Amino acid sequence: MEAKRRKGSMLKIKSVLLILCVILTSSIFAQSKISKNSRETFSRIELSFSIGYSRPLLEAYGNNVTINSAEDVLTIDGKKLIDSDNLGTNKGYGVQTYLKYSLLKKGYVKALFNLGYNALTGNYPGPSDYDIGVRIQTFSVGLGAEVNPLGHNSVVYPAVFGLMRMNFMGGETYHKAGLDFFEVKPRYGYTAGFKVYFRVKNTIDLFTGYSYSYDNTWGKQTEDNITTTGRTIPFRDEKSAVNGLTSNRRVAYWGLYLGMNFFFK
Repeated sequence: MEAKRRKGSMLKIKSVLLILCVILTSSIFAQSKISKNSRETFSRIELSFSIGYSRPLLEAYGNNVTINSAEDVLTIDGKKLIDSDNLGTNKGYGVQTYLKYSLLKKGYVKALFNLGYNALTGNYPGPSDYDIGVRIQTFSVGLGAEVNPLGHNSVVYPAVFGLMRMNFMGGETYHKAGLDFFEVKPRYGYTAGFKVYFRVKNTIDLFTGYSYSYDNTWGKQTEDNITTTGRTIPFRDEKSAVNGLTSNRRVAYWGLYLGMNFFFK
């Protein structure tokens, strides 16, 4: 009789534990589902910041930079910056800001507004304690789109993006101080790439990614009839029969970057 009573008590305890497990599991699943989908109650606006490393390509890349004995004329492959065959840079960095607006629920497609800065540089030992070098800079304003194939509710999710950008481009050669200065000119180009986002909390993601940029795809100028004024020189990037360029100078580069993405409630 005692054994039956104990067996009945154990059965009741097991039943209660089973019910508690079911309730707890259901509660956890429900909380997980709420957490997973809670971004749908947020504003559709996001803000991203990133910083990264750039690697020059095409005519932006070069490594044969020298300076004359008077230390006041820098040359790239034997030519001054105004008509050099390449721009003598071999590394760089960039800072980008993106304002996003989700066009679809769950963040599958987002409109992008971009403000960015990128500098391509070539820095070399000079004849004195000062280095010599070249710097090509781009300030950009862009519009585009980002596509998140899995939406933005997963713990890890990918994205691809593309931008059309207006770029204000300039540059300089330097030794101790600036030597020759490119006039800042507008050019038009594009940037495309991919990102991988890592969810930290509902309002914050970390991300890393890769991009390819071609800053003067459109709007190149020969600047044939413009003369130099002191150390200021025209930004010539399209070849002609009289401007000294043997080919177009395309400012392109790839970039690797890290950043943070913020969701607004």
